[in-house]
Amino acid sequence: MKKLLLIFFFFASCYSLYAQDRVLKGKVVSSVDGGPLPGVIVSVKGTTKQAASGPDGLFSISIPKGALTLEIRSIGYRTREIPVDQTTANLSISLVEDNQQLGEVVVTGYTNQKKSDLTSAITVVSAEKLKDVTSNDVGAMLQGKVAGLQVVNSSGVPGAASEIRLRGISSVNASQSPLFVVDGVIGGNYDPNDVESITVLKDAGATAIYGSQANAGVIIVTTKKAKDNKTHFEFKSNGGVRAPDFGEMTMMNTSQLYEYQKGLYRDYVPGADDNSYVVDILKFHNERPASILNTNTNWLTTMFKPEPVQNYYFSASGRTEKNDYYFGATYYDEKGTFLNTDYKRINLRANSTYHFTDKITMTNNINISGTMGHSYDYNDIYYAYLNLPWDNPYGANKTPLYVDGNSTFKWWSRDSVNPINTIQNSDHPYKNFDVNYDLGLDLPITPWLSFNTSNRLSANYSDNSTFYSPLAAGTYHGTGYLNNQSILNYGGVSNDLFKFNFQLGDHAISGLAGMAFQGNRSQYTGAAGKGLPEGLDVLNVVSNTQAVNGYYEDAKLISYLSQVNYSYKSRYFLTGSFRIDGSSAFPPGNRFAKFPSVSGAWLISKEDFLKDSRIIDNLKLRLSYGVTGSQDIGAGRYLGLYSLSSQYNSVVAATPSQLASPNLTWESKYQTNAGFDIGLFKRVTLTVDAYHNVTKNLLLQVSQPLSVGFETRWENTGHVVNNGLEIGLNTTNIKTTNFQWSTDFNINFNSNKLEDFPSPIIKTGSWSVSQIYRNGGNLYEFYLPKWLGVNSQTGAPQWEVVTTGANGKVTRTATSNYADATAQEVGSALPKFQGGFNNEFKYKNFSLRVNAYYIYGNKVYSNDLTFVMNDGHEPYQNQIVAPKGTVYWTKPGDIATEPSPQNAANSTDASSRYIKNGSYLNIRNISFGYSLPKAVVKKWRMDDVSLALGVDNVHTFTSFVGQDPQTTITPGTYATPGVSDFKYPNNRQYILSINVRF
Repeated sequence: MKKLLLIFFFFASCYSLYAQDRVLKGKVVSSVDGGPLPGVIVSVKGTTKQAASGPDGLFSISIPKGALTLEIRSIGYRTREIPVDQTTANLSISLVEDNQQLGEVVVTGYTNQKKSDLTSAITVVSAEKLKDVTSNDVGAMLQGKVAGLQVVNSSGVPGAASEIRLRGISSVNASQSPLFVVDGVIGGNYDPNDVESITVLKDAGATAIYGSQANAGVIIVTTKKAKDNKTHFEFKSNGGVRAPDFGEMTMMNTSQLYEYQKGLYRDYVPGADDNSYVVDILKFHNERPASILNTNTNWLTTMFKPEPVQNYYFSASGRTEKNDYYFGATYYDEKGTFLNTDYKRINLRANSTYHFTDKITMTNNINISGTMGHSYDYNDIYYAYLNLPWDNPYGANKTPLYVDGNSTFKWWSRDSVNPINTIQNSDHPYKNFDVNYDLGLDLPITPWLSFNTSNRLSANYSDNSTFYSPLAAGTYHGTGYLNNQSILNYGGVSNDLFKFNFQLGDHAISGLAGMAFQGNRSQYTGAAGKGLPEGLDVLNVVSNTQAVNGYYEDAKLISYLSQVNYSYKSRYFLTGSFRIDGSSAFPPGNRFAKFPSVSGAWLISKEDFLKDSRIIDNLKLRLSYGVTGSQDIGAGRYLGLYSLSSQYNSVVAATPSQLASPNLTWESKYQTNAGFDIGLFKRVTLTVDAYHNVTKNLLLQVSQPLSVGFETRWENTGHVVNNGLEIGLNTTNIKTTNFQWSTDFNINFNSNKLEDFPSPIIKTGSWSVSQIYRNGGNLYEFYLPKWLGVNSQTGAPQWEVVTTGANGKVTRTATSNYADATAQEVGSALPKFQGGFNNEFKYKNFSLRVNAYYIYGNKVYSNDLTFVMNDGHEPYQNQIVAPKGTVYWTKPGDIATEPSPQNAANSTDASSRYIKNGSYLNIRNISFGYSLPKAVVKKWRMDDVSLALGVDNVHTFTSFVGQDPQTTITPGTYATPGVSDFKYPNNRQYILSINVRF
């Protein structure tokens, strides 16, 4: 009996072992050099079983009974299928590179497509290519990496966002920032560390599906998700120092300024007969005693100092039987290089996908972020440049001196303000809290039809204050001042779509149809007052000049959208989309607009005559046409409005403030794009796109007849035409077993013209700098008197006078009377071309990256020079060390670049004198990295450990004279595109990074 039982258990155990899953091990290597490939996904076809190869290329996977095929896939390599059976032992799998990555899935908006199926101009930037720059702003990371994408870092303020423009400027008043879409839903918040990839949609074939919000292009952010069944952890630490970059502006020290100001005492009276042109040294010494040479304050290095920046990131991701999850946490801390400025941010993100079945899934994403910091007063930046080195901001006890007009000691600088004392006795704090919650559901209806809903609820609260203590010198001394402002934004987005996808022989058809809804409300409240007790900074103690204000805005958008994708034999592709948007920003009769698009592509490399080519491994032609729109001009522009901010007979009074425009309608951009992609020798990828974009029905404030009673009214008039050419080139220059050198190069040529304007529109912006909008002209074209230099006999400034005679003959003469000078077009703030040039070198475990960004052909009005090269108009402001080639007029006959201080009337008024070439080449980043050997890392039970040392904003090569050629291109109340003013300077930063994966 015992023997029978033993035999039974023996066979039972053998059967159970045979019936259980067995473990199959193997190694994945590159077909080029035989090196191990980490992160390769190995899955059992027809099941949910999968594993990933480790740093040494090794994998281990559980094989169910009856499994026949393994699928091996990795981005950048061709997918392989390997047959297995019960006798298969250890495997060695070789993957062939697929440089074109045609099978890669690209997020194209409301859906995904294979890269080979794309019919539009789309660029994908992986997280790997973003992470060389340490920043809290994705725009800064994208600079120079996408053809046609202009990125301007116009401010070094902690936490500042870049200005981004795609394929030029296509509107005068509507926002020109691209639409951001996070994980398939418009808007949303995220942290750069959580980004998996960035997809830039450029032409209407890709962007028209977003209709009225896509006029400036679309940038899709895809955040990280689980990649395999293992639990993965990542920790990244970036820390370093930021130093201010003052550009081509070296301020004079005490001795230099002392010598310069001697020229202000030259014996020269215009028109006099007895001028000696010699410096009256006795008068100079009387008004500039030698004792001032004992003080030499460098205000810039006193008020700007190198400061630390740090960024920490931790993430965990993985899969369970039913759930995919990702969690990321980031802490970013940037101490401003200017006194008492900083920025801190904490971001938490959790992405989860629950699989009810193989096809029914629910997605829950949440992003929570909080920021806080301290801003600054513009005047304090101004004083940092202009205060004289003869003044010492600190007293004997090293505390900032109190200085005002009644100071008992001599203060040389204009305005009698010690900005360091002001900063010490003032504060500009701000804080922000933001939360986004996404809920998505995928439901199959039939094998080829499914329903998808993606929804987001969001809320954002921000609060900022301006506080001056009663101890602060200047306007608020003895009273103090407090201003608090808070804004609450909340809203939601819902996309409800039916999606279809089926194959009929050689024909493949996919697409979607559905509705989208957006709603948003903004609420603003503010209060201010003076009369604060010392030591308190709360509103309930202000005693006089109290003011309260507030408003709210509602915006709603409903959309109907559809898209169809068709392909034949995976080589001929056609895509069409149609969207209808209805916006509350327009009158009822014009509330809805239609946005169609069509695009096609021919994948020639799959034709029989090319498929075996050893030279061309990819060749595709693309063509697209479509319409996008813009409604982003603010609420209620079509209404006749009254202001209730005044009083009459002690009650609220209403006064007309805006003339009604009942026919106001949408701006629409009509876009045509033609391009091709070609891959050569599996080493070279070239993408070329040419585009013609016309924005019609511009939303402008048009001048009205005086009889109307209003100066302007919102109307639709004029066109903006952008024509351009984009070239993107990626090459693998050298690739051996131990060394690789690859290059990315891109360039974008863009011309901008205005058409169909009823009459020229002249806009006068900050510092009385004017720009003109006229038929045949450019956007942001400066309209100023033309500077003709210095009269060699009198030392007076000269400008050009243009007169047209009765016979039409144009005469150009010079005048030293500014009022007689003729305003002319003297250059546009828009560049003729721009792009990036990036190189990466790898040798064994070492890597070196060098990234550059360049821009050419734009003009910048260097307003800084009106203060720091002011011809003696303001002797109590510091000056810059004269640029090479500067010649000061001292006597008749001098061929000078700068006028005589004694005869320089109006010389610093707005003119082309201060229009400078804004072209530059910026070495954006140099980073040197090292990955620890796999054998060492394996002993530590980790996947990867890497170190990197990087420098951002290394150097800018430019002929520009001024603070920085990277100047704002966004119009505003206190900003004019292309005008360089005393800004918070950009920073050069030195960063050490440590990245650990396990």
